[in-house]
Amino acid sequence: MMVLKIKMFKTIWDELSSRFDWLKHHTTWFRAIVGVMYFLLLTVLLSSNIFVSTLHLEVGEPSPQLITAPWTRVIVDQAKYTRDKEAAAKAVPPVYKPDEEYLTLLTKEVGSAFISLREASDDNDISISELKKLEPFASLPESLLTSLIETVPDELDKAEKAGRDIILNKARSLETGARTSEDMPAFRDRTKADLDQSELNEDFKVFFKAFVDREVTQPTLIVDEATMDVLRAAARTAIKQEELHYKANQKIVGVGDIVDETIYEVLVAYGLINNQNTGKSVAGIAMIVLIGMGSILLYLFQYKRDIFRMTNRLVLIGLTISLVLAIGRAVIALNLGTDFNSLSGMLIPIAWATMTVAILVGVDIAIMVSLVLAVFVSVLVDPALSTSFGLHSGVVALFGGIVGVYSVSRLSQRSDLARAGIFVSAVNVLVISGIALTSDMRLAVWVVGVILGIVNGLASSFLTVGALHWFESGFHITSSVRLLELSDPNRPLLKRLLLEAPGTYHHSILVGNLAEAAAEAVQADATLVRVASMYHDIGKLKRPYFFIENQFTQDNPHDKIAPTLSSLIITSHVKDGLELAKDNKLPVQIQDIIAQHHGDSLVSFFYHKALEEYENVPEETFHYEGPKPQTKEAALVALADNVEAAVRSMKQPTPGRVEGFVRKIIKDKLNDGQLDQCDLTFQDLDRIAMAFVRVLSGIFHSRVEYPEMPGIRESNNHSMHKKLVDEVGQEDDASSQKEKQPESPEGTVESIVSREG
Repeated sequence: MMVLKIKMFKTIWDELSSRFDWLKHHTTWFRAIVGVMYFLLLTVLLSSNIFVSTLHLEVGEPSPQLITAPWTRVIVDQAKYTRDKEAAAKAVPPVYKPDEEYLTLLTKEVGSAFISLREASDDNDISISELKKLEPFASLPESLLTSLIETVPDELDKAEKAGRDIILNKARSLETGARTSEDMPAFRDRTKADLDQSELNEDFKVFFKAFVDREVTQPTLIVDEATMDVLRAAARTAIKQEELHYKANQKIVGVGDIVDETIYEVLVAYGLINNQNTGKSVAGIAMIVLIGMGSILLYLFQYKRDIFRMTNRLVLIGLTISLVLAIGRAVIALNLGTDFNSLSGMLIPIAWATMTVAILVGVDIAIMVSLVLAVFVSVLVDPALSTSFGLHSGVVALFGGIVGVYSVSRLSQRSDLARAGIFVSAVNVLVISGIALTSDMRLAVWVVGVILGIVNGLASSFLTVGALHWFESGFHITSSVRLLELSDPNRPLLKRLLLEAPGTYHHSILVGNLAEAAAEAVQADATLVRVASMYHDIGKLKRPYFFIENQFTQDNPHDKIAPTLSSLIITSHVKDGLELAKDNKLPVQIQDIIAQHHGDSLVSFFYHKALEEYENVPEETFHYEGPKPQTKEAALVALADNVEAAVRSMKQPTPGRVEGFVRKIIKDKLNDGQLDQCDLTFQDLDRIAMAFVRVLSGIFHSRVEYPEMPGIRESNNHSMHKKLVDEVGQEDDASSQKEKQPESPEGTVESIVSREG
């Protein structure tokens, strides 16, 4: 029966998973369902305030009048009945069963260990030192391992079965098995005691004890949820309902008596607390919600089509609006006193939502969200819009939200968020003061309103700071603040790059300058491009001296290894960089650029070197794994990386030669298909080339040749000058030797780039 239930649950889960995967791949349906969910949620939040009782009673509040039972009735205390059932269900003691999946894993590990012993005994393919690298042999002395290896096969089989049975029998037993992590030491001790009392020889006893210590690392018993569900259901069924007997005119609650949950249930049962739920009011609020959501979507579709296509951005906007209205619903429920209840709406932190949207989505969209939220807050405070309370709260929300947006529009560090909170507080104070002057507000009410406005601004700032990281992580959005933090040279990865691979570090800085200038020329994310460029080659930290920019001696390790191995080392820096990026929790956008900055291009230098040494060299083994650049930003980093590496090796880099060289590199990448999957246009490529040339002209500018200084040190200067000339001549000879290497079909540029990774 239990197996059937598990299979049924698995079938249902697989069906739900397949439906969800189908929804994710059918974006239109997914967006429609999410939109309907947000529409319903916002409608419920805004209309919840119209469901008030005729007696205006709440649980925990004193009753303003004597209420008696209008007629005799037996009432079931449903709230207490529900509480008692849940308490009984929680009181059911846990029932355990063996964790068969884990025990099967232990069985396989025992078998693997004995297979290694047999292989070492039969074929001598595994040495003692190699055997000690395997678990659980690492802690065993060599003499013991030698004895185990020399054991005859029949004895090995018997020992394997006996030891395995002792461990598994102990683990499966509900009395001796480990239920929690705290039970593990006692379980190991009991298992070792059984091993000591077994007929195994001493060597195998030591081996199995070591196996228990090193391999049995988690409880062997787990809670039997199926049985627990049955027992909980039985416990709930055993609870009997309690009945409350009221006679006509019997007192239910007196004047000043606190209304508890039982009394409230009685009043509801008698119909003395009636929800004034009018379908007309709910329909009106639903229309307002629909217009507000439609306004945001229409604005995005008309003016921000790229963001309109991003489902995660739309979900984020809906989530922030829903959260701030949920907080507003809780704030309005606060009892500030009869004189101050009308001010509770001024505590709603609208600026939190607008600042979050401005930072993670865009300033223009955040302004639109401010306008819609101001209307929603007015409805939330006063659903009927019959008093000035809702209007006042909406005006405060509107100006506070807009000021919050502009306070973070040029965010450069997290401290700016604290400053934004002060700005929002100041504007709230001014708006509340203006409302006080126009509405003849009493001084005490104005003072409380000012305090609430200040708290509102500061709370918006604190919520933005606290929630920003979670929104960034949950929606895979990297804000400018996060990028600026990552560009700090004191970040661990950048500091390692500077110390362990200084050539790569300076190369990355130059790539960042080139890519940032190109990003500004084609309206890409310049900050993301610059920061991603700083991290794009972090994979070279694993083997820095295999890359030419980090070779400061005459020795080149590639001269001593095969071209295929050299190519593997060069191409692996992408995978190594991606692993480092994941370990250091770099944003997904930067990880994507690291993975894509070489695309699936050919390491042509080592490929042609291999052709000289071997025949029938497969070209695919000399390609990067890809993928090709998928975004403008990834393509810009890839182009800047190639341009910087190639132009740096040019002799006499005149402006004309640099520009021709840059355009040739871009053309080669285009012809190779590396730019096929990003949305760059031919006009963008021209702008990128011009931006690269402009930056490179600043790097390779012409210099004034200084005359020799006359004086008594002329001879020494002449000797030093001659020495420098000789050194330069040697470098030129070395360069000429490198130029004698065969060129790839893409030209010398590609060979240089491939050599430098």
